Amino acid sequence: MGWERVAHGVRWVMVLPVLGLLLGSFYFAFHALLEAVKGLSRGLEAALPALVGAVDLALLSAVFLIFGLGLFELFIHKLDLPLDNVLLVKSLADLKAKLGQVIVMILVVKFFEKALAFQPKEALDFFLFAGGVALLAGALWVSARE
Repeated sequence: MGWERVAHGVRWVMVLPVLGLLLGSFYFAFHALLEAVKGLSRGLEAALPALVGAVDLALLSAVFLIFGLGLFELFIHKLDLPLDNVLLVKSLADLKAKLGQVIVMILVVKFFEKALAFQPKEALDFFLFAGGVALLAGALWVSARE
């Protein structure tokens, strides 16, 4: 009985990383908002890279939010959320799968940022670019199968 009480109390240590992750989520969400406002105040050509950067920051915010609330739900207390909610986490494997999907989306956005600045010089450049697009499509297909 004594060890159970100690284990029950020690789990509250996880509140520290959860709070840090939630603060990080708010930080990235706020900067995504600033980036979007900055992008919308520019012309059309300059707005796209800024808005893509805002999407990247929003996805980082989502990673921190999913991981923070997932740790909270696993260690502290179950969250009362709808069953189809993205924040519902039943195990560490479930949390890892959700994070993997968001990380793939971040990589897609990063690839899109690089594609905006793409300046092909040879035919091989087009071939490699097409290969990158195919790999991203495959990664999205694999992550969507879950």
